[in-house]
Amino acid sequence: MNKIASKLIVLVSTITLFSTSTILSFAEIKDFDNLKAKYMVLMDYDSGKILYEKNAENKIYPASTTKIWTAFCVIEKAKDLNEQIEIKDMPEVDGSSMYLENGEKFTVNELLESLLIHSSNDVAYVLAKHFGGGNPQKFIDFMNEEAKKYGAKKTHFNNPHGLPDENHYTTAKDMTILSRVAYGDNLIKSIVAKKSVKFKVSNTCKVERTLINSNKFLTSTDSMDYKGKQTPIKYDVVDGIKTGYTDDAGNCLVSTGEKDGIRMISSVFFAPSGNLYHDSRALLDYGFDNFKTVTIFDKKDLVGEKNIKFASPSKVKFSPANSFSVTQDINEKINTGDYTKKFDFDKLDLPVKKGDVIGTMNIYQKTNMVSSIALIAENDVNSYWDIIKSKIPFLNDEDKNSSKNSSASTNDTSASDSSSNDKSAETDSNKSNADNKNETGVVNKAVNSGKTVKSEIENSAHGFWGMLKEIKGFFTNTFGGGFSTFEKSSFYKFLDDEISSKIKIIPSKYIIIGVPVIVILLFLILIIGILKDAILGKIGSRKAKNDIEVSKLEDIDNNSSYSNSNTTKPEDINSNEE
Repeated sequence: MNKIASKLIVLVSTITLFSTSTILSFAEIKDFDNLKAKYMVLMDYDSGKILYEKNAENKIYPASTTKIWTAFCVIEKAKDLNEQIEIKDMPEVDGSSMYLENGEKFTVNELLESLLIHSSNDVAYVLAKHFGGGNPQKFIDFMNEEAKKYGAKKTHFNNPHGLPDENHYTTAKDMTILSRVAYGDNLIKSIVAKKSVKFKVSNTCKVERTLINSNKFLTSTDSMDYKGKQTPIKYDVVDGIKTGYTDDAGNCLVSTGEKDGIRMISSVFFAPSGNLYHDSRALLDYGFDNFKTVTIFDKKDLVGEKNIKFASPSKVKFSPANSFSVTQDINEKINTGDYTKKFDFDKLDLPVKKGDVIGTMNIYQKTNMVSSIALIAENDVNSYWDIIKSKIPFLNDEDKNSSKNSSASTNDTSASDSSSNDKSAETDSNKSNADNKNETGVVNKAVNSGKTVKSEIENSAHGFWGMLKEIKGFFTNTFGGGFSTFEKSSFYKFLDDEISSKIKIIPSKYIIIGVPVIVILLFLILIIGILKDAILGKIGSRKAKNDIEVSKLEDIDNNSSYSNSNTTKPEDINSNEE
């Protein structure tokens, strides 16, 4: 699974406004007289339009449907879905569990399968602790932040699994909105459609486990009384999402299915025993039978280009993240002419990378904005300044050179300390031997110094010529097709327009060519001056060091002579003693 791509689909999915939508009430649908669930919502998945609701904004307890949002937030946090999590200090967690044992290891992906298929409460705790940095509450706080971001304003999560807690609540409408967002993730979409998952005994798994999906729409072999006849509970059009149950929440199910190209989401909460799948299917079938989805703006028809000044290439290609569709009563005629679109590139900043969100496509029904869809870049675009920086070695490697200089400085200091220690450890006899070699040492140092300066001059010259080659390469790339080609570029036209409107005396062409040339010459003069000062500084430093060495030698010779003239001979000592 391409995690980045799937998350992008979720993050930039259509935001639809419902101020003008017609939402049918419970009393208007006679076929729903036999539905017993207390809280219900039916939503068209593509448009996000609510087609039916019952007590949709009343406070409810979500039970294990909480795990839909837990899974989504784990994927938001996870950097690697194949990361292994070791089970440590596992507390006792009530309810449905995978019965994890300390020392076992499972990947994030495997734990998500157990979380969504088997509704494992212990797995929910492990994931919350891991992605909360050791503190499950930090992850729960993140769940609440993300829920508010997506419009679930009457929701507050107080745990990652949905076990009874009076401060853990939502509404049927909020949970449907969050489920729609989560189902947009490709990993969640694939997991919730699985009928089972099996974990075999291995080095990381102590006990074999076969976990069956708790959603009976996918796995049941039983039947139910539906529209006056016995009908299998298993419903082939359904491919998700999640069940839930506690005494306070009752029987809960968020389900989704697709039929004839239309996908619906139904949310049923606090359903009496035996009515959960009956009421859920009744909602789904009502959506399939009575509504149609019409595509107003197809994504593939909206690929475009946006001109960018001072950039290469001068255009960024883009496309909307998804198509725009509307859902209406099957007998209602949709006037597509009522809808218009407007592109807004408010998020376009250089440099642009393929896949970046660079703006939005805002959809209007007459004068009312009803949707906003992200615009995605289809190619990379860099500013001219970024290109210039990439062509100049010392700008590109500034941090690297800084690190090297720091390292070299440390090494020099260590060498200096070592040298100092060696000198302090010398004996008088070593000094005497050193005196005999001083003249040779000075000559060698002078020769080596000359070689070092020569090497530095050569290296500087190589660097200088290398820089010239880089600058030449930049101009070759920019003007490779000749000046006539450059004149046809949008960048040249922009400069021509700007300069011509402000300066009338000098033709803009001369300014466009002349100014960069002058700047380059000044830049080269500056570089030459820096190199010159650096080389002369090195030579001066070497000369000063040599002068000091020669001076030290003269002092050593003088001290040696003075010492010899004042030394008492052994025979004189013997004479005095006698």
